[in-house]
Amino acid sequence: MHRNQSITCFKRPYRNFQFKIGSFFSALRKRVLVIKVLCISLLFSCNDSSTIISSKDSVKIDTLIFESKDEVIDLGEEGEFLAYSAMSDDASTYSIFNLEKRFLYTLDLKTRKLLSTLKMPSEGQDGIGDWLIDFQRLDDQNFIAQGDNVFYSFNQEGKLMDKIRVDHLFYFNPELAKKFSNIGFLFKDELFHFTTGEIGTIESEIISYNSKRDSFLLRGIPSIDLVKNLSMISMVKSFTFYYSPSFVINDFPGGILVVNRGLPNMTAYLNNGDTVNTKPNSSKYFEDLVPVDEIFRAKNETEEKEFKKKLEKQMNFLRPVVDENNQKLFRLGYRLASDGVSFDTYLFEYDLNLTLTRETQLEGIILKPKKMFLRNSTFYLAVSFEDEPGLLIFRSPF
Repeated sequence: MHRNQSITCFKRPYRNFQFKIGSFFSALRKRVLVIKVLCISLLFSCNDSSTIISSKDSVKIDTLIFESKDEVIDLGEEGEFLAYSAMSDDASTYSIFNLEKRFLYTLDLKTRKLLSTLKMPSEGQDGIGDWLIDFQRLDDQNFIAQGDNVFYSFNQEGKLMDKIRVDHLFYFNPELAKKFSNIGFLFKDELFHFTTGEIGTIESEIISYNSKRDSFLLRGIPSIDLVKNLSMISMVKSFTFYYSPSFVINDFPGGILVVNRGLPNMTAYLNNGDTVNTKPNSSKYFEDLVPVDEIFRAKNETEEKEFKKKLEKQMNFLRPVVDENNQKLFRLGYRLASDGVSFDTYLFEYDLNLTLTRETQLEGIILKPKKMFLRNSTFYLAVSFEDEPGLLIFRSPF
């Protein structure tokens, strides 16, 4: 399907079907995984962390790999669907949503077993469409998926609870007529918060939509020119795609937080109308980006791959997590290491004024992380072990 419009670093994977192999190869694969875990465990030194953290200190990291037995948990290309995962408040269960096939996997953190697999239909009474771009857990029983200008809420049994369309916002409001939904949304306090971008441009704005009142608030995203550093137009195989870093909406005490995985900038929009922006950084691991005038245009697949590889060498960020008890915000950064295979990983601490307060390199983590969770001062990083879902677990190094 051709979409001559801007999309934000989201590309549907087209993977070969995975077939069940013989018991010998299955056992061999598990043995390889065990050996790999042992090797990683050796790399993760276990010195006690102190209150003063430097890049040379070590953090004790536990490795957890889920066992799906004979069932394949389809994580997508390079484990991409781990970015659309969720964890229960008590850290007892972990859910992964495959946007392409609409599979919801629920796993048990204690037993490391696959508890259930829910396949949501694309059509029919409980259908949630064939193009999904984001996913949010509401509680242990209810979830929301974002489609093409529509939000689907469904429960763990697969029953469609509600379907909220937002097409009319773009049809009847001239200022939104040329806009489309960007990746990333948050449902909070009866409001759907999501970002938009004008077709063929790098501009983005936030819509906060009240479906019960059918009303919305539109707000701009500051420092938008910085997006040019990571924007690309790909003209490959007669298709034209506009890539730019995807804005996501995060929860934040007293409001919402707008972040960009390719930029250090963050902006909090508070319920009282105030905004809070990241202060000029003093990090020794990343620098403020300088805006550029031109968007990179890739004329072939080689140029496209080289550009994306270049992006991996820069600092990329996961969605931040908030520790409300200690009034802190944490963000994980990662970039391709000098060996071109492993990754250097960093943890950044901010206060709720979005001032960088502490930072450290997590030297033991060399896998590319997909998402971070924080439960009771314990961090959980979603990673892929040879297409098997896993978590790297460590206490706060600060």
